[in-house]
Amino acid sequence: MEKITDEAIYQSISSTIIETFDAMMSIQIERFDPDEAITLPDNHIVGAIHFGGEVVGVMSFSLGYDFAQEVTAAMLGIETKEIESVEEIKDVIGELANIVAGNLKTEFLDSGLTCVISTPSITQGSDFKIDPVNIAQPLKMRFRRDKSYVLIELCVKEDIGAKEDIMSKLSSEVIMERIAGVDIKNAIVNSVIDVFYTMLDMEVEAIQEVPDNFVEEMRTVGSVTFAGEVDGMFNIQVNDNFGKLMTASMLGMEVDEVESDEEVYDVIREVSNIIGGNLKSNFVDAGLSCVLSTPAITNGRDFKVSPTNVIKPARFLFSHEGHIIIVEAGVKRDETAKEKEEDQAETEAIATGAGASGRRQPAPASGEGEELDQFKNIGLVLNIPLQVTVELGRSKKRINDVLRLGPGSVVELDQMEGEPVDILINQTLIAKGHVVVEKEKYGIRISEVVSRRERLKSIR
Repeated sequence: MEKITDEAIYQSISSTIIETFDAMMSIQIERFDPDEAITLPDNHIVGAIHFGGEVVGVMSFSLGYDFAQEVTAAMLGIETKEIESVEEIKDVIGELANIVAGNLKTEFLDSGLTCVISTPSITQGSDFKIDPVNIAQPLKMRFRRDKSYVLIELCVKEDIGAKEDIMSKLSSEVIMERIAGVDIKNAIVNSVIDVFYTMLDMEVEAIQEVPDNFVEEMRTVGSVTFAGEVDGMFNIQVNDNFGKLMTASMLGMEVDEVESDEEVYDVIREVSNIIGGNLKSNFVDAGLSCVLSTPAITNGRDFKVSPTNVIKPARFLFSHEGHIIIVEAGVKRDETAKEKEEDQAETEAIATGAGASGRRQPAPASGEGEELDQFKNIGLVLNIPLQVTVELGRSKKRINDVLRLGPGSVVELDQMEGEPVDILINQTLIAKGHVVVEKEKYGIRISEVVSRRERLKSIR
């Protein structure tokens, strides 16, 4: 990296990790540089986030599964035994990875590097390895709390001038409308069939179900993520024996001539990159800016690669002479539609006493019970930056009056001198205050605030 030093990157990651664990979970961890390599427990979890734009690469956030459970419980304010599913753990680890990558993105932006970050992808299991992205020398950092460790690895490079695909001027409503207009299923099915035929001389067909005799053995997953106006992921998974068959076909050799796993990984990288690239082209044709990450490779026997809950991937199955190809693809959901689904689920669950999550909800002890339940996971988003706006007043003008405005013109506002000004977050009123001047800088002294419930709603 030329525009930002390794020391600045180390400092950003260190301060973010230590402060986040302390402030959000009351867990004290420290950075250390051991003389020997640290090995995580067999059962561990990795949150990965990709950078795109003028910074290209990936950051991984890894820790043992037991420590991940402890971190999740602390984040949610519950006991570890109260964690109901691995999805809760994935969401918390994804959010922590997002906080670290988000602060690092700010450092890049402050250094003049325009970039975006993807939604976190999560890999969890007891038997897997992640083949490193070989685009730059990785920066590795280690943190510990007693005998529990957090490992951070960052592998990025500068791609100066790569801004065109990530500059967005569309509203979220327009973006969602355009995404909804893309036939993802048809694009995936056609692309998989076409790529296997043209690149590998293999005829594959889409199937509805996995055959009863199919067994997931040692397997490889090639993954790419989308970032920009489209936030999503694409995975392709094949058993290792079929991966070697794919490699031999692409390289024009016999299966027993395939010399290394790296040859197989390179072929699966290329296939996932091309199919993901074809899907990206559909989004771009729909008028959406989108960047595609460097392909990632995961290999093993017991693991799963998936996005966090903001993305619900669809699964597609294909077959070639008895070999099964599993594809997953999805983009970030329309939050409005998601809320409607949750409201509907909540309504349907009233008769059984269960909430939208499926768990039985205790009756609130007071009128505030609903508010506490609605915002019980608010800690997950407390570090998200918000735009605070102070509105001094408003004025209505005719077009003719606006055209006559020039230097020295005075625009009269509807508020009187000395009246409180409005303080807004995300265009929602959260407080009122008065203008003050301190140390030659303007500020606002808050005189009145809306309820905590309304303030929490304003961050949506």
